[in-house]
Amino acid sequence: MSRQEKSRGEASTPQFVQYAERLTRAEQMLDYEFRDRELLLLALTHPSASEGNRQSAMGSYERLEFLGDAILGAIISRELYDRYPNLDEGALTRLKVSAVAGQTLARLAGELGLEKLVVFGSSERGTGKRGLQSALENVYEALVAALAIDGGTEAAERFVLRTLAPMINTRAAREPENPKSMLQEMLQAEGVTPTYEIIDTDGPPHNRQFTARVLADEQALAAGSGHSKKDAEMQAATRALESLKAGERATDRRATEAGESDAAARDETNLAHNDRPASAEKR
Repeated sequence: MSRQEKSRGEASTPQFVQYAERLTRAEQMLDYEFRDRELLLLALTHPSASEGNRQSAMGSYERLEFLGDAILGAIISRELYDRYPNLDEGALTRLKVSAVAGQTLARLAGELGLEKLVVFGSSERGTGKRGLQSALENVYEALVAALAIDGGTEAAERFVLRTLAPMINTRAAREPENPKSMLQEMLQAEGVTPTYEIIDTDGPPHNRQFTARVLADEQALAAGSGHSKKDAEMQAATRALESLKAGERATDRRATEAGESDAAARDETNLAHNDRPASAEKR
């Protein structure tokens, strides 16, 4: 059976009939017609839609999000490399981090109208969609992966360059506001590159809580948590920066105090010398 025949067969199944209009609107937003609409539906499906239903074959966007994150990073990295030939690695890194930040992707996804396209389960709808911002970010990345699988890297690249590339803020090249970028710059000045690892995952699929740890030379610096892996890593980086800066301030304070102590000792010595009787000096 060809891919197109498979897609036509799927279109007659109940779940595709139910979401047919939503899928069509998604294709219009993407400016791309999927050969495999099951892939598109998967990219739009929140984990809560299949939670607690072992019979559900819908799955969710989580695996696609994983792939999309890597593809998105590669597309933006190449665009920045070509667009700014005079920027060094540090500036390019700051631009990339700013462009693919969760806040940026969630805001863009909202502007594209993805909130009305995501398939949520009843448990998430009942919470007022507390994890909406995280979901919007994840769906954008999942759609990038779905486009790459269905239409090749070129299809994903066209979508990313049309929607995300215009949001690249060159000010970020001069102002490293992202804590992960700031921490990386601070540590790389000492020849160390920070790494991150997820050390704990808690909560139901639709409301996950991740805990991340940041390390330097295999030594743990700090940990942080959040509703996405990126948020958890950002908090860990923020705490590591705070800890390192507090350590620097303490070191500076000790150095200042030591300097003041040495100066006071010298003053006392000079005073003692000046107070000696002239007769004592003659002797």
